[in-house]
Amino acid sequence: MEPAGNVNALRTGDVEANVPPQNLGTESADPNEQIPPPDEEGCHAIFAQDLLPTFELTIDDDVWDDLEWEWEHGEKQKDKGLDPDPYHPLTEFRYGDIVINDAEIRLRGNPKSWDGSPDKLQLHIAFDRVDKKNGHFLGLESLAFDAAPANRNMLRDRLALSIMRNMGVIAVCANHARIEINGEYYGIYTNLEKINEIYLDRVFEDPTGDLWDRHNWELKTNKKTANDDRIEALADVKKLEDLEALLDVEQALTVYAAEAILPDSDGGWAGGMNFFFYDDPMSGVFKLIPWDLDSVFDRFNDGPKGMYPDNPDPVVWHKKERYHGRIWYELALEDEDWFWKYIETIRVQFDAAYGVEVLHEKIATWTDQIEASVLADTHKPFSNKKYLEEVEDLEKFVEARHEWLEEWLQCWEEGGQPDKKGYCKEDD
Repeated sequence: MEPAGNVNALRTGDVEANVPPQNLGTESADPNEQIPPPDEEGCHAIFAQDLLPTFELTIDDDVWDDLEWEWEHGEKQKDKGLDPDPYHPLTEFRYGDIVINDAEIRLRGNPKSWDGSPDKLQLHIAFDRVDKKNGHFLGLESLAFDAAPANRNMLRDRLALSIMRNMGVIAVCANHARIEINGEYYGIYTNLEKINEIYLDRVFEDPTGDLWDRHNWELKTNKKTANDDRIEALADVKKLEDLEALLDVEQALTVYAAEAILPDSDGGWAGGMNFFFYDDPMSGVFKLIPWDLDSVFDRFNDGPKGMYPDNPDPVVWHKKERYHGRIWYELALEDEDWFWKYIETIRVQFDAAYGVEVLHEKIATWTDQIEASVLADTHKPFSNKKYLEEVEDLEKFVEARHEWLEEWLQCWEEGGQPDKKGYCKEDD
């Protein structure tokens, strides 16, 4: 990065993005001095939409060999009960004049998707494992770099999360980042904000509650003081009145509605488990937080009757194997008042954030920002031609989804009622 006069900026195409002030001397800048203000959405500045940061990693050869071996054998390691993604020392993490020498690195993502994949590793950088109190980068304790093989337009997470935030849904921030490893460009990634204590502090008035990852019901905060009585009660809930005492149902419906609109095949609405529960001390109930949105939009391309149909019905469709993500959705929508609240919520959020022109503008702007980096990424598991085709397909998908949802909503709003399967049946 080069300073532009007295203003430090990183150029992303024709856009200048503010970045933390740089130390123009020879010493490394303090990684937590002069933390930049959040952007207009309240996101940490490192996730600003007009920023395409470059992070430089220096990784020891032995560590890199270990990471590649773990990528190839991760699923087998997990099946054996072994840790598929252990941490390793990172020789150096550099962002501009900020240099950190005690960070650690590991793989991230589902090990089932690693085996047989091309060698573009998905990476997680932790800054707080060696120095829990002071080990941060611009106030962040970690960075997550996502590159799901199926995300061939490179926009799924970023666009979906942006839509959700515009809908008023509690959702993390994301942009893109370039990664250099040992002096060479390695690839471009979705730069994802992590759901952790720092995120809770940013989003919630009281960030001291228990945070649970639905995958394996893993506790993420308060590990020495929490008990699992309340989360077990939520997991086992059978009655609506008990659900309403444990979960902010109205808030959860905003997440389900957003997932249905996108649509998202791995969220709670679909029966997946890509979400967190936060036990909010202020309200006394759990809040639902969506996560890992790399199976959205054109993930649904199996035709009208396929496993992932082109336009899944927001009320009826769910994964063939529902796991345990949908039980709260189904229990709530058995109640007539909550059912119609859900339909109303879809309309409000659809109008607020799923306009075709707005989405096409975001797709075009962010594609312009990252395209050169994507085309230069030789580790991505798809061709440049495929990438460009997938961007066009995404534009077509959101336009078709918008048209379909508008007709679907009009059916309900013009007096339609659910048939025996739950589909809207027009009033005769």
